[in-house]
Amino acid sequence: MLVKTPTDRRVRIERWPVPAGSPTLAKLAVVGVLDGDSVSGLCDATASVMANGKRHLRLDLSGVTTCDTAGLYTLLGVQSALRSMGGSLVLLRPSLPVHTGLRAARLHLRLVIAPPGSVM
Repeated sequence: MLVKTPTDRRVRIERWPVPAGSPTLAKLAVVGVLDGDSVSGLCDATASVMANGKRHLRLDLSGVTTCDTAGLYTLLGVQSALRSMGGSLVLLRPSLPVHTGLRAARLHLRLVIAPPGSVM
């Protein structure tokens, strides 16, 4: 699945396969710019995943080239939405811009970040 916002082609959201026997798990990858102009693509993809009964999301952020505070706080909102359904969000391989932003905003204390080398 590839989701792009109609107004911003700087970001794409890719859906990755998950292991068989994981009916409530989804894995998405964000590639490109995650900012105030592009976060709607992530929100749309998350809403689609949730509408399909997935409530545990693994989000690969290794392809994010730029991330502002709107992008960072959208991650917090995604986590909140999933938790309201009894689900979870795990961030995988945050790129340097994401990692730096998470630490500067102290969001690394509120979001679950998988240890380096994790794939799922």
